[in-house]
Amino acid sequence: MHSDVKVNLDDVRYFLALARHGRLVAAGERLGVEHTTVSRRVAALEKALGHRLFDRTRTGWDLSDAGRRLMPHAERIEAEALLAFSEARDENRPVSGLVRIVATDAAGSVIVAPALAPLHRRHPGIDLELMTTSALISHQSGQFDVAVTLHRPEHPRLRARALGEYALRLYASPAYLERHAPIRVAADLREHELVWYIESLLDLPELRVIDQVVSEAASFAFRSSNVFAQLEAVAAGMGVGLLPSFLADGDPRVVPVLTHEIAITRTFWMIVPSGLVNVERVRIVCEHLARWFEDTVPAPRPPQGGAG
Repeated sequence: MHSDVKVNLDDVRYFLALARHGRLVAAGERLGVEHTTVSRRVAALEKALGHRLFDRTRTGWDLSDAGRRLMPHAERIEAEALLAFSEARDENRPVSGLVRIVATDAAGSVIVAPALAPLHRRHPGIDLELMTTSALISHQSGQFDVAVTLHRPEHPRLRARALGEYALRLYASPAYLERHAPIRVAADLREHELVWYIESLLDLPELRVIDQVVSEAASFAFRSSNVFAQLEAVAAGMGVGLLPSFLADGDPRVVPVLTHEIAITRTFWMIVPSGLVNVERVRIVCEHLARWFEDTVPAPRPPQGGAG
């Protein structure tokens, strides 16, 4: 650091926003300032430290080596400041601010979105954003405050908490089952057409499980990167689909198949960047989601025995 230049610790906020969002405009929106302000404050921090903190790329701004070294220290500064302000403020003052949530497609739509309604009634000052995806969450982009995913990342800057388990089970429409040969054991699936993901677009390793159910010679009538499209295809009678039980069990258009034999269990994880763990609005959202999953998502049933 240059001895004749003092660091303005407030510039750390702008550094963190750009590091997490990767674009000046997005960082400015998060902080409520113009993108030019973000650029100017980051430049001032770079001058004070004597190092370039970001590299410009085609998609935005990526941390340089110096920026990556600074990141954990900046997150600790942020966490300590937020904790200090939280303890010092009036307890009756409502919590406010934006919390961005990323979740898998089905869990985000069927579980997380309904959970946010009672949370909003209790804490109307917390602005909530939800993005759903079937991709792995990025360790570097900082695009989320809370993530609900199937993959537990091993990364020192991310904290993980188990939310509960669910089962992937086979389903078909009653009309499909009437038109086709009976399905009594897994080997019978060789005579049926299946509905599943497009494997080449499937990011989450926890969902690469179809080979645990059928052989490589299986016939697929329909593939989609979207689990809701898969459910619609199964309901329309295109084939037998391996679907999340929390999604399909509530749909009267489909019935479970081979419940005595096939149930693949997966775990939902809640992921939070370590620098945000003690931020009050993030903590409130996390605790609410943990209780909601516990209260509303039934534990997966073991194979039931008998014919499916």
